[in-house]
Amino acid sequence: MRKQLTMTTAMAAALLALPACSSRNDEWEAVTADRDTAVCVDKDGKRVDDRQCNPQARGAYGGGGMSSAFLWYYLGRNAAVPFYGDSISDRRFAGHGSYTPAQGVRYAEAPRASRMTRSQAVSRGGLGSRGRSFGSGRS
Repeated sequence: MRKQLTMTTAMAAALLALPACSSRNDEWEAVTADRDTAVCVDKDGKRVDDRQCNPQARGAYGGGGMSSAFLWYYLGRNAAVPFYGDSISDRRFAGHGSYTPAQGVRYAEAPRASRMTRSQAVSRGGLGSRGRSFGSGRS
């Protein structure tokens, strides 16, 4: 007796779609500092554009002076570099840096790949959506 397994088009489509359901998003994998790196953060510890901090003060305690709303945060080599808006207290970055620079270390600027804002996917409807407009301008 010989058994034959037939694959329907629906089964094949479902198998091909499975990798898209992965919770891992390789597009947003962490950028790693290849050198000791300084990034600018606001008073809440969220990464901002490095131009907010005084570039001449990179490597000086606190960055823009203690009266500044923006401070340098110093990361060691091979540390994950936060994207704009990421908090340095996030588990990916916590414990891998300091507001105080290490003695005698020259800090580089953040890698270009980290100079962007990470954003969530935008839902535009689709299966199961509650959108009611179908192009007529009225709903």
